[in-house]
Amino acid sequence: MMPGVEPPPVEEVYERFHNVNDAWCVQAYIHLRRRGLNVHLTSRYLPGRICVTSYEHLAIRDAPFNSYVVVVRHDRGRPEICEQRIVQNALNLVDWTDHLMPLWAQPNLKARDVGRGPRMEILGFKGRDRNLAAPFKRPEFLQQLAELGVTLKMSPEEERAHRRDWAEYTNVDAILAIRNCTEYDLAIKPPSKLVNAWFAGCPAILGPEPAFQGLRKSPLDYIEVRSPADVISAVCRLRDRPDLFRAMVENGRLRAREFTPDILSRRWRDLLAGAIAAGYERWQQESRLKKALRPIQFGFRAIAHRRERHLFLRNIRVGKRIFDEP
Repeated sequence: MMPGVEPPPVEEVYERFHNVNDAWCVQAYIHLRRRGLNVHLTSRYLPGRICVTSYEHLAIRDAPFNSYVVVVRHDRGRPEICEQRIVQNALNLVDWTDHLMPLWAQPNLKARDVGRGPRMEILGFKGRDRNLAAPFKRPEFLQQLAELGVTLKMSPEEERAHRRDWAEYTNVDAILAIRNCTEYDLAIKPPSKLVNAWFAGCPAILGPEPAFQGLRKSPLDYIEVRSPADVISAVCRLRDRPDLFRAMVENGRLRAREFTPDILSRRWRDLLAGAIAAGYERWQQESRLKKALRPIQFGFRAIAHRRERHLFLRNIRVGKRIFDEP
Protein backbone atom coordinates (compact mmCIF):
# COMPACT_ATOMS: atom_id res chain seq x y z
CA MET A 1 0.00 0.00 0.00
CA MET A 2 1.25 3.51 -0.76
CA PRO A 3 1.83 5.71 2.32
CA GLY A 4 -1.14 7.90 3.07
CA VAL A 5 -3.44 6.00 0.71
CA GLU A 6 -6.54 4.49 2.27
CA PRO A 7 -6.76 0.79 1.46
CA PRO A 8 -9.86 -0.60 -0.24
CA PRO A 9 -12.46 -2.44 1.87
CA VAL A 10 -11.64 -6.00 2.87
CA GLU A 11 -14.53 -7.23 0.74
CA GLU A 12 -12.83 -5.91 -2.40
CA VAL A 13 -9.48 -7.60 -1.81
CA TYR A 14 -10.51 -10.77 0.03
CA GLU A 15 -10.05 -12.94 -3.07
CA ARG A 16 -6.35 -12.05 -2.92
CA PHE A 17 -5.97 -13.42 0.61
CA HIS A 18 -3.93 -16.62 0.67
CA ASN A 19 -2.71 -17.30 4.19
CA VAL A 20 -3.23 -16.75 7.89
CA ASN A 21 -1.21 -13.52 7.84
CA ASP A 22 -3.74 -12.08 5.39
CA ALA A 23 -6.64 -13.31 7.53
CA TRP A 24 -5.22 -11.72 10.67
CA CYS A 25 -2.73 -8.94 10.03
CA VAL A 26 -3.75 -7.62 6.63
CA GLN A 27 -7.40 -7.51 7.68
CA ALA A 28 -6.44 -5.70 10.89
CA TYR A 29 -4.41 -3.18 8.90
CA ILE A 30 -7.26 -2.51 6.46
CA HIS A 31 -9.95 -2.16 9.12
CA LEU A 32 -7.84 0.05 11.38
CA ARG A 33 -6.43 2.22 8.60
CA ARG A 34 -9.87 2.83 7.14
CA ARG A 35 -10.99 3.97 10.59
CA GLY A 36 -8.25 6.57 10.78
CA LEU A 37 -5.60 4.80 12.84
CA ASN A 38 -1.94 5.45 12.07
CA VAL A 39 -0.98 1.89 11.14
CA HIS A 40 1.18 0.74 8.23
CA LEU A 41 1.67 -2.42 6.20
CA THR A 42 5.31 -3.44 5.82
CA SER A 43 7.23 -6.42 4.50
CA ARG A 44 9.98 -6.25 7.13
CA TYR A 45 10.56 -5.57 10.80
CA LEU A 46 11.22 -1.90 11.54
CA PRO A 47 13.83 -1.28 14.27
CA GLY A 48 12.50 0.55 17.30
CA ARG A 49 8.85 0.18 16.23
CA ILE A 50 5.89 -1.96 17.25
CA CYS A 51 5.62 -4.71 14.64
CA VAL A 52 2.61 -7.06 14.62
CA THR A 53 3.03 -10.29 12.67
CA SER A 54 1.55 -13.78 12.52
CA TYR A 55 3.25 -16.91 13.80
CA GLU A 56 3.64 -18.17 10.23
CA HIS A 57 5.72 -15.11 9.33
CA LEU A 58 7.83 -15.26 12.49
CA ALA A 59 11.31 -16.64 11.80
CA ILE A 60 14.33 -16.99 14.06
CA ARG A 61 16.61 -16.19 11.11
CA ASP A 62 15.14 -12.66 10.95
CA ALA A 63 16.43 -11.97 14.50
CA PRO A 64 13.90 -9.16 15.09
CA PHE A 65 15.16 -8.27 18.58
CA ASN A 66 15.52 -4.58 17.67
CA SER A 67 11.76 -4.34 17.06
CA TYR A 68 8.95 -4.61 19.59
CA VAL A 69 7.39 -7.74 18.16
CA VAL A 70 3.78 -8.71 18.84
CA VAL A 71 2.79 -12.10 17.42
CA VAL A 72 -0.64 -13.39 16.50
CA ARG A 73 -0.41 -17.00 17.64
CA HIS A 74 -3.54 -18.28 15.80
CA ASP A 75 -3.63 -22.11 15.93
CA ARG A 76 0.09 -22.70 16.39
CA GLY A 77 2.53 -23.24 19.25
CA ARG A 78 3.32 -20.54 21.77
CA PRO A 79 5.68 -17.98 20.18
CA GLU A 80 8.70 -17.09 22.31
CA ILE A 81 10.76 -14.70 20.13
CA CYS A 82 8.45 -11.77 20.80
CA GLU A 83 7.40 -9.30 23.48
CA GLN A 84 3.63 -9.86 23.50
CA ARG A 85 1.13 -12.27 21.96
CA ILE A 86 -2.39 -12.11 20.55
CA VAL A 87 -4.31 -15.36 21.03
CA GLN A 88 -7.66 -16.57 19.73
CA ASN A 89 -8.50 -19.02 22.53
CA ALA A 90 -8.82 -18.08 26.20
CA LEU A 91 -6.95 -21.25 27.20
CA ASN A 92 -3.84 -19.68 25.68
CA LEU A 93 -3.79 -16.80 28.17
CA VAL A 94 -0.66 -17.70 30.14
CA ASP A 95 0.52 -14.35 31.51
CA TRP A 96 0.18 -10.60 31.03
CA THR A 97 1.85 -10.76 27.62
CA ASP A 98 -1.08 -12.78 26.18
CA HIS A 99 -4.19 -10.97 24.92
CA LEU A 100 -7.42 -12.55 23.69
CA MET A 101 -8.65 -11.30 20.32
CA PRO A 102 -11.27 -12.92 18.07
CA LEU A 103 -10.44 -13.64 14.45
CA TRP A 104 -12.33 -11.44 12.00
CA ALA A 105 -15.61 -12.94 10.82
CA GLN A 106 -15.73 -14.41 7.31
CA PRO A 107 -15.61 -11.61 4.70
CA ASN A 108 -18.22 -11.55 1.93
CA LEU A 109 -20.39 -14.00 3.85
CA LYS A 110 -23.62 -14.89 2.04
CA ALA A 111 -26.21 -15.48 4.75
CA ARG A 112 -28.88 -18.16 4.68
CA ASP A 113 -31.85 -17.36 2.47
CA VAL A 114 -34.56 -16.22 4.90
CA GLY A 115 -37.12 -17.54 2.43
CA ARG A 116 -36.17 -21.06 3.53
CA GLY A 117 -37.97 -20.42 6.80
CA PRO A 118 -37.40 -22.95 9.61
CA ARG A 119 -36.89 -25.91 7.29
CA MET A 120 -34.22 -28.42 8.27
CA GLU A 121 -32.96 -30.12 5.10
CA ILE A 122 -29.29 -29.19 4.57
CA LEU A 123 -26.70 -29.71 7.30
CA GLY A 124 -23.49 -27.99 6.25
CA PHE A 125 -19.91 -28.81 7.20
CA LYS A 126 -17.49 -25.96 6.44
CA GLY A 127 -14.09 -27.57 6.28
CA ARG A 128 -11.92 -30.29 4.80
CA ASP A 129 -13.31 -33.82 4.75
CA ARG A 130 -10.35 -34.98 6.84
CA ASN A 131 -11.34 -32.61 9.65
CA LEU A 132 -14.81 -34.06 10.22
CA ALA A 133 -14.66 -36.78 12.88
CA ALA A 134 -14.98 -40.27 11.35
CA PRO A 135 -18.26 -41.32 13.06
CA PHE A 136 -20.04 -38.50 11.23
CA LYS A 137 -18.97 -39.71 7.80
CA ARG A 138 -20.08 -43.31 8.20
CA PRO A 139 -22.85 -44.64 5.94
CA GLU A 140 -25.13 -45.52 8.85
CA PHE A 141 -25.08 -41.94 10.16
CA LEU A 142 -25.66 -40.47 6.70
CA GLN A 143 -28.54 -42.94 6.21
CA GLN A 144 -30.14 -41.82 9.48
CA LEU A 145 -29.97 -38.22 8.28
CA ALA A 146 -31.46 -39.20 4.93
CA GLU A 147 -34.38 -40.90 6.66
CA LEU A 148 -35.09 -37.55 8.33
CA GLY A 149 -34.96 -35.80 4.97
CA VAL A 150 -31.60 -34.20 5.77
CA THR A 151 -28.44 -34.14 3.63
CA LEU A 152 -24.94 -33.52 4.98
CA LYS A 153 -23.31 -31.04 2.60
CA MET A 154 -19.52 -31.09 2.68
CA SER A 155 -17.29 -28.30 1.38
CA PRO A 156 -15.63 -29.03 -1.99
CA GLU A 157 -12.05 -30.26 -1.83
CA GLU A 158 -10.80 -28.25 -4.84
CA GLU A 159 -8.98 -25.22 -3.42
CA ARG A 160 -10.82 -22.34 -5.11
CA ALA A 161 -14.23 -23.93 -4.68
CA HIS A 162 -13.37 -24.70 -1.07
CA ARG A 163 -12.48 -21.08 -0.33
CA ARG A 164 -15.68 -19.84 -1.96
CA ASP A 165 -17.68 -22.29 0.12
CA TRP A 166 -16.37 -20.76 3.36
CA ALA A 167 -18.63 -17.78 2.69
CA GLU A 168 -21.61 -19.59 1.12
CA TYR A 169 -24.50 -20.25 3.51
CA THR A 170 -27.41 -19.38 1.19
CA ASN A 171 -28.88 -22.88 1.07
CA VAL A 172 -27.55 -24.23 4.38
CA ASP A 173 -30.07 -24.75 7.18
CA ALA A 174 -27.73 -25.60 10.07
CA ILE A 175 -23.99 -26.00 10.60
CA LEU A 176 -22.23 -29.11 11.87
CA ALA A 177 -18.71 -28.79 13.29
CA ILE A 178 -17.18 -31.62 15.28
CA ARG A 179 -13.50 -32.46 14.98
CA ASN A 180 -11.53 -35.32 16.44
CA CYS A 181 -8.44 -33.27 17.22
CA THR A 182 -6.25 -33.80 20.26
CA GLU A 183 -7.14 -31.85 23.39
CA TYR A 184 -4.03 -29.73 22.82
CA ASP A 185 -5.12 -28.91 19.28
CA LEU A 186 -8.68 -28.03 20.32
CA ALA A 187 -7.26 -25.71 23.00
CA ILE A 188 -5.71 -23.48 20.32
CA LYS A 189 -8.63 -23.46 17.85
CA PRO A 190 -10.83 -20.36 17.42
CA PRO A 191 -14.64 -20.23 17.66
CA SER A 192 -14.91 -19.04 14.05
CA LYS A 193 -17.39 -21.70 12.93
CA LEU A 194 -19.81 -20.57 15.63
CA VAL A 195 -19.38 -16.86 14.97
CA ASN A 196 -19.80 -17.34 11.23
CA ALA A 197 -22.94 -19.42 11.83
CA TRP A 198 -24.38 -16.54 13.86
CA PHE A 199 -23.69 -14.10 11.03
CA ALA A 200 -25.13 -16.57 8.51
CA GLY A 201 -28.42 -17.09 10.35
CA CYS A 202 -27.82 -20.83 10.79
CA PRO A 203 -28.27 -22.79 14.03
CA ALA A 204 -24.99 -24.48 14.97
CA ILE A 205 -24.51 -28.09 16.06
CA LEU A 206 -21.01 -28.24 17.51
CA GLY A 207 -18.56 -30.53 19.23
CA PRO A 208 -17.29 -29.89 22.78
CA GLU A 209 -14.53 -27.45 21.86
CA PRO A 210 -13.22 -25.00 24.49
CA ALA A 211 -13.49 -22.00 22.14
CA PHE A 212 -17.21 -22.62 21.58
CA GLN A 213 -17.83 -23.25 25.27
CA GLY A 214 -16.01 -20.05 26.17
CA LEU A 215 -18.47 -17.97 24.13
CA ARG A 216 -21.60 -19.69 25.35
CA LYS A 217 -24.04 -17.50 27.27
CA SER A 218 -27.32 -19.26 26.46
CA PRO A 219 -28.59 -22.69 25.32
CA LEU A 220 -29.68 -20.85 22.17
CA ASP A 221 -26.08 -20.08 21.19
CA TYR A 222 -25.55 -23.60 19.83
CA ILE A 223 -26.34 -27.27 20.46
CA GLU A 224 -23.39 -29.27 21.79
CA VAL A 225 -22.99 -32.85 20.57
CA ARG A 226 -20.57 -35.68 21.27
CA SER A 227 -21.92 -38.52 19.13
CA PRO A 228 -23.89 -39.24 15.96
CA ALA A 229 -26.91 -39.97 18.15
CA ASP A 230 -26.61 -36.47 19.64
CA VAL A 231 -26.58 -34.97 16.14
CA ILE A 232 -29.67 -36.92 15.10
CA SER A 233 -31.42 -35.71 18.26
CA ALA A 234 -30.42 -32.09 17.55
CA VAL A 235 -31.60 -32.32 13.94
CA CYS A 236 -34.95 -33.72 15.08
CA ARG A 237 -35.36 -30.89 17.58
CA LEU A 238 -34.67 -28.24 14.96
CA ARG A 239 -36.90 -29.97 12.41
CA ASP A 240 -39.83 -30.53 14.78
CA ARG A 241 -39.65 -27.23 16.66
CA PRO A 242 -39.79 -24.23 14.31
CA ASP A 243 -39.93 -22.00 17.40
CA LEU A 244 -36.52 -23.30 18.56
CA PHE A 245 -35.08 -22.88 15.06
CA ARG A 246 -36.25 -19.27 14.85
CA ALA A 247 -35.11 -18.50 18.40
CA MET A 248 -31.59 -19.77 17.67
CA VAL A 249 -31.40 -17.72 14.47
CA GLU A 250 -32.54 -14.55 16.27
CA ASN A 251 -30.18 -15.18 19.17
CA GLY A 252 -27.33 -15.64 16.70
CA ARG A 253 -28.20 -12.36 15.01
CA LEU A 254 -27.84 -10.60 18.35
CA ARG A 255 -24.63 -12.41 19.33
CA ALA A 256 -23.05 -11.57 15.96
CA ARG A 257 -23.13 -7.90 16.96
CA GLU A 258 -20.24 -8.65 19.33
CA PHE A 259 -18.00 -9.53 16.37
CA THR A 260 -18.65 -6.86 13.75
CA PRO A 261 -15.65 -5.13 12.13
CA ASP A 262 -16.42 -1.98 14.13
CA ILE A 263 -16.40 -3.84 17.44
CA LEU A 264 -13.26 -5.83 16.67
CA SER A 265 -11.50 -2.73 15.34
CA ARG A 266 -12.23 -1.01 18.64
CA ARG A 267 -10.79 -3.99 20.53
CA TRP A 268 -7.65 -3.86 18.39
CA ARG A 269 -7.31 -0.12 18.96
CA ASP A 270 -7.73 -0.52 22.71
CA LEU A 271 -5.15 -3.30 22.83
CA LEU A 272 -2.59 -1.44 20.73
CA ALA A 273 -3.08 1.80 22.65
CA GLY A 274 -3.25 0.03 26.01
CA ALA A 275 -1.18 -2.97 27.06
CA ILE A 276 0.96 -3.08 23.92
CA ALA A 277 1.78 0.64 23.97
CA ALA A 278 2.59 0.44 27.69
CA GLY A 279 4.93 -2.50 27.13
CA TYR A 280 6.54 -0.72 24.20
CA GLU A 281 7.25 2.36 26.33
CA ARG A 282 8.92 0.23 29.01
CA TRP A 283 10.94 -1.55 26.32
CA GLN A 284 12.12 1.79 24.90
CA GLN A 285 13.17 3.00 28.34
CA GLU A 286 15.32 -0.01 29.15
CA SER A 287 18.89 0.68 30.18
CA ARG A 288 21.74 0.66 27.68
CA LEU A 289 22.96 -2.58 29.21
CA LYS A 290 19.62 -4.35 28.74
CA LYS A 291 19.42 -3.11 25.17
CA ALA A 292 22.95 -4.35 24.51
CA LEU A 293 21.99 -7.77 25.88
CA ARG A 294 18.96 -8.15 23.62
CA PRO A 295 20.81 -10.38 21.11
CA ILE A 296 21.76 -12.75 23.93
CA GLN A 297 18.20 -12.68 25.29
CA PHE A 298 16.98 -13.46 21.80
CA GLY A 299 19.22 -16.51 21.67
CA PHE A 300 17.60 -17.95 24.79
CA ARG A 301 14.17 -17.08 23.44
CA ALA A 302 15.00 -18.86 20.18
CA ILE A 303 15.77 -22.04 22.13
CA ALA A 304 12.41 -21.76 23.91
CA HIS A 305 10.68 -21.03 20.59
CA ARG A 306 12.06 -24.20 19.02
CA ARG A 307 11.03 -26.21 22.07
CA GLU A 308 7.46 -24.89 21.88
CA ARG A 309 7.32 -25.65 18.17
CA HIS A 310 8.40 -29.24 18.78
CA LEU A 311 5.74 -29.59 21.49
CA PHE A 312 3.14 -28.21 19.11
CA LEU A 313 4.06 -30.58 16.28
CA ARG A 314 3.95 -33.54 18.67
CA ASN A 315 0.82 -32.65 20.61
CA ILE A 316 -1.40 -31.97 17.61
CA ARG A 317 -0.79 -35.58 16.58
CA VAL A 318 -0.42 -37.42 19.87
CA GLY A 319 -2.81 -37.09 22.78
CA LYS A 320 -6.31 -37.71 24.09
CA ARG A 321 -9.16 -37.27 21.61
CA ILE A 322 -12.96 -37.36 21.85
CA PHE A 323 -13.12 -40.54 19.74
CA ASP A 324 -10.85 -43.56 19.69
CA GLU A 325 -10.02 -43.36 16.00
CA PRO A 326 -7.43 -40.75 14.92
